[in-house]
Amino acid sequence: MTSDKRRSERLPVEIKVDYRSAGRFLTDYSRNVSRGGLFVETCLPLEPGEKVRLRLTLPGVDAPFALDGVVRWVSHRDDDTSHPTGMGIEFLGADDELQRHVDRLLNEHS
Repeated sequence: MTSDKRRSERLPVEIKVDYRSAGRFLTDYSRNVSRGGLFVETCLPLEPGEKVRLRLTLPGVDAPFALDGVVRWVSHRDDDTSHPTGMGIEFLGADDELQRHVDRLLNEHS
């Protein structure tokens, strides 16, 4: 996810994201989502390569989705990038139901 060419379309959407890593449990919000992952805006991003347990609450879906992810990249305010401070998280083992709901969101906003 560090290349300039994205593997899939990104939808700017705020999604509540609960995540757990190394004994920490945090809640933040996404800035965008794609089929392969999401960007979580946070002042305290985790380290690239760190695995997390995610719980996502998608718009229009009653129950949250639980899945694993890995931090692929981090953005800091002093990086001189267009990204706010946060981290790009790749989904690991996203099931078909989650993929269908992400696809629905992408189709609704394309």
